[in-house]
Amino acid sequence: MKSRHSGRMILKGVISLKKLKLEDLYKYSAVGDLHIFPDRENFVFVRKTMDKKKNQYESNIWSGNMKSGEVRQLTRGGKDGSPVVSPDGKSILFVSGRDKDAKGSGLYLLPLAGGESRLVKTLKGGFSSVSWIDSETVLFITKHAPGEDPEKIEEDDSPEKKVYEIDKIPFVSNGAGFTENRTGHLYKMKLENGKMEPIEAVGGDIESIVLSPERKSAAVTTTEEMEKRPIWSSLYVLDLQSGTAKRIGDDTLSFYHCEWSDDSELFAVATDFKKGFPTNPFIVHVNLESLKLAALAREMDLYFGNSLNSDVRGVSPNTSIKVVENKLYSLVTAGSQIKLISMDKEGKVEEIAVSSGSIDCFDIAGEALLLSEMTTTEPLEIYSLVKGKRKKLTDFNSWIKGIKLSKPESFEVEASDGQKIEGWIMRPFNFEEGKKYPAVVEIHGGPKTAYGGGYIHEFQTLASEGYAVIYCNPRGSAGYGTDFADIRGHYGERDFEDIMEIVEYVINECDFVDEERLGVTGGSYGGFMTNWIVGHTDAFKAAVSQRSISSWISFFGTTDIGYFFASDQTGGDFFDNLEGYLRQSPLMSAPNVVTPILFIHSLEDYRCWVPEAMQFFTALRYLGKEAKMVLFPKENHELSRGGLPIHREKRLRAILEWFDSHLKI
Repeated sequence: MKSRHSGRMILKGVISLKKLKLEDLYKYSAVGDLHIFPDRENFVFVRKTMDKKKNQYESNIWSGNMKSGEVRQLTRGGKDGSPVVSPDGKSILFVSGRDKDAKGSGLYLLPLAGGESRLVKTLKGGFSSVSWIDSETVLFITKHAPGEDPEKIEEDDSPEKKVYEIDKIPFVSNGAGFTENRTGHLYKMKLENGKMEPIEAVGGDIESIVLSPERKSAAVTTTEEMEKRPIWSSLYVLDLQSGTAKRIGDDTLSFYHCEWSDDSELFAVATDFKKGFPTNPFIVHVNLESLKLAALAREMDLYFGNSLNSDVRGVSPNTSIKVVENKLYSLVTAGSQIKLISMDKEGKVEEIAVSSGSIDCFDIAGEALLLSEMTTTEPLEIYSLVKGKRKKLTDFNSWIKGIKLSKPESFEVEASDGQKIEGWIMRPFNFEEGKKYPAVVEIHGGPKTAYGGGYIHEFQTLASEGYAVIYCNPRGSAGYGTDFADIRGHYGERDFEDIMEIVEYVINECDFVDEERLGVTGGSYGGFMTNWIVGHTDAFKAAVSQRSISSWISFFGTTDIGYFFASDQTGGDFFDNLEGYLRQSPLMSAPNVVTPILFIHSLEDYRCWVPEAMQFFTALRYLGKEAKMVLFPKENHELSRGGLPIHREKRLRAILEWFDSHLKI
């Protein structure tokens, strides 16, 4: 007899869990973008789901109450997100693409006492960092080209009539396409009539704004020299009454996130890029009178934010840091764990919560903590934590309770140079002792991200189809300090050894892994490493390279981050370091490849453009090697996590079919 509630088969009192299917991809709900109301009891959040029939995502805003544990849906536009609670807690603003005929995004006002949401304004350049100045006025960022009227929408901008005139770099952006010199600009707007007023005290490409508690000042981050210093963001404090701005710090620091304390002190996440992109950022306290900065607990070398991998997210977090009663709260990646810490103005750090999985986002007000969290076997849900009492507030992914999942088993390997490397193995569905199974090695992107407590549908799908899954955090990964993450100029060296030593350990310790049937796959940096691995070992019988890099030279000139990321990671530009670019390019080892390889790439991936797959595929076919390429139109670098639902299904199916045809024979 089948239970309607659990999805489990119950036979003679024995519960039999079902096998996860690839198509279960469509069942996941993602939750996030949490905001607690001023009453410290109610909150809003965003829920995102997939609609297979329509081949699209549905995103709506929900509200909840931490005491009762009840949640309810507030909007039904299907494309609603980025909620912002008014200072009095009586209404919210949100951004939506619900109007299919509109050329741009709309800003909507929703009274919470009842009634329909009202469209305030539609802008082609969209809305970001929307902030309430008062009950009648908001501050926000929208993108447009210099001299372009942000409120003017072209009647016909069809591709047949489009001509791109380019005179600056970067000229493309992953997920947005050709930028056409569009940058972020700051505006005030009246909610009653949508009348806009530009604020020009801060220039450059404005990235974020955070209002002070009294709503008279705003911390503004902006990139002022996109061509010369594209990764450096300046910090300004804008006086909204006088319209003037003061710059904080100098050219030696780049700023990310900012947050004000209750009494209008300013904290920020900053970096000096001392060791390039691998450098961990640190917290600075800003003295607004002297404009001096004090670095806090920099010696701890913390990674602020969540760097753990998952393919079932889809909702942006609302904040990276939060300041309550002069204490800063932040998520940090510590090895494979996510911790919520607090830090005072003297740099004293305390652990508030340590997740056995992954805390994706949080909000905090007084003693009330709200967070979205997942584990390796439980997708995202929302929880409250008040005075040490934890309560689960949502159960959107309850269907997973009827599925038999593979729980990762962790281990630690001492690498040949003495460094300890974290690794995991997942046993296949209906595992039997004494039986040999094919195994797939998964390599994360970044390289400065990490595996840990995140739920990954791709891994569970492989396990459900009879594969052991092996993964690890090699050199280059986040969460283990700046030096561990620093592989600049040495791609394919220590990181390659770490991965192969993990594989060797698993083969020696796990007798169920068939070393004659090993596969390898990864995306972005993981795609680079897959390309590198097949050119430097014949240990794998099949490979799937996704959104990869095969040549640092082509990557430098054809991608949105290439001209500064390649220079940082390879040890300079190729005019002065051609040997380094060639030595670290997997393409140069194409003659050595014996492993059959599948390339999966998106045609609009401007982070790692499609020529990276094309040229390696062409070289291998030219040399008589076995290779195949699967290309996805209208997709970008986020295919595996945010691509069209049907494309995500076809991607997973292509991976399975390739491994099945080469490892299950």
